[in-house]
Amino acid sequence: MTWNEREAREHVARTEKLLSGLDTVADTAVREQALDALHALAEMYGECLARVMSGADDATRSAMADDELVSHLLLVHGLHPEAAGQRVRRALEELRGVTVVAADEAEVRVRIAPQGCGAPSPEQLAQTVRDTVAWAAPEVGRVETEDAAPESALIPVDSLFRGTAAQPAGNR
Repeated sequence: MTWNEREAREHVARTEKLLSGLDTVADTAVREQALDALHALAEMYGECLARVMSGADDATRSAMADDELVSHLLLVHGLHPEAAGQRVRRALEELRGVTVVAADEAEVRVRIAPQGCGAPSPEQLAQTVRDTVAWAAPEVGRVETEDAAPESALIPVDSLFRGTAAQPAGNR
């Protein structure tokens, strides 16, 4: 039985908590041995994953990259088949009011335009963008956001009165 996305995220959070707890182990020798064992295990799994990826066809590599948990494992081991910019664009395409201006490993620039009532504020949207980029492409060096220029009305209000201003009120 495989984990669903919620279970996978809970397991990742639990694992991170357990790993960060190793820093509090008072016995230095035990702490170092535990860390060495974890590094050896991670290296072995990374090698296994590299062998799987080298034998996989493009469709399989793409399917593996689409799986959130596997995607992060590929990132950890430097095996992800997509470039940082591609991962960022894919991750941000679901966010309403966000337009990717540029995205590569060094920098991501996005234009933010909250979409109507109930939409997050520009600050909340900018934080969501930063969190999403960190999740999808942790190697990105910088995330820049800019507010989009307000959109002009489809029919400018002034055009509704064009030609009527010069006419007397009774001739309209």
